[in-house]
Amino acid sequence: MIKNLKYLRIIDPDPTSLILEKIKIAENFFYDWKEYFLKDKKFLNDLYEYYKAIQDSNILMEKLGTFEECYYCSAIEKGGCCKAGFENEVTINILLINLFLNVKIPKEREIAERCFFVGSTGCKIFARPTLCREYFCNRLLRLFSPEEYVSLTQTISRELTLLYLIERYIRKELEFLLGDFLLEIDLKGYR
Repeated sequence: MIKNLKYLRIIDPDPTSLILEKIKIAENFFYDWKEYFLKDKKFLNDLYEYYKAIQDSNILMEKLGTFEECYYCSAIEKGGCCKAGFENEVTINILLINLFLNVKIPKEREIAERCFFVGSTGCKIFARPTLCREYFCNRLLRLFSPEEYVSLTQTISRELTLLYLIERYIRKELEFLLGDFLLEIDLKGYR
């Protein structure tokens, strides 16, 4: 079990240092245990269903104008939700899911004072935390009819249910593989 100690480090409370540390831990887990997870057909099926659910959510969000509105609010008006520090919502497990989905994880903040994962055209990761998917501020809510809002929340609900199940599975398997010390790691990173 000495090998498992490489995952434990003192984490700097600076948001950029914190997310870089979580990325490093996720990449180590991925490198060490990728083959183990990829042998599990149920995991692969859930990952595929989750991928499709994100695509369904994105298509509907695009159709309803949420991405455009968020871009305008964030990039043009310099407001929005995706401020520096918001990346703390991204857990090690969400980073792992992105790696399993072959998403390239950024290594530096592209836009100052914005979430680490925000780029010039939006979010640079595919699997995102719950808070990033249920972000409907009053500005956005005014865009939707009641029917559109119901449709959107139902579509996103499927995505988030699958995210929860996959995250729970990864956590359970890593605890089995590495021991209960994972209970001591703060996967969100808040201090």
